[in-house]
Amino acid sequence: MNGNKLFLDTNIILYLLNGDETLAELLNGKQIYISVITELELLAYKGITKKEEKVIHEFVS
Repeated sequence: MNGNKLFLDTNIILYLLNGDETLAELLNGKQIYISVITELELLAYKGITKKEEKVIHEFVS
């Protein structure tokens, strides 16, 4: 992968979804990829709300 294609891990996605503006700027215009394992980790969080689940599904799609 080159500098325009990035593979994100769970922690980076959590920072991004929690509003990290610096990270959002760095990822702007990049193609991002996540693994199925990362998606499962995001959705398997104990105590996840329906709203949080919806945000994750929107991010993944």
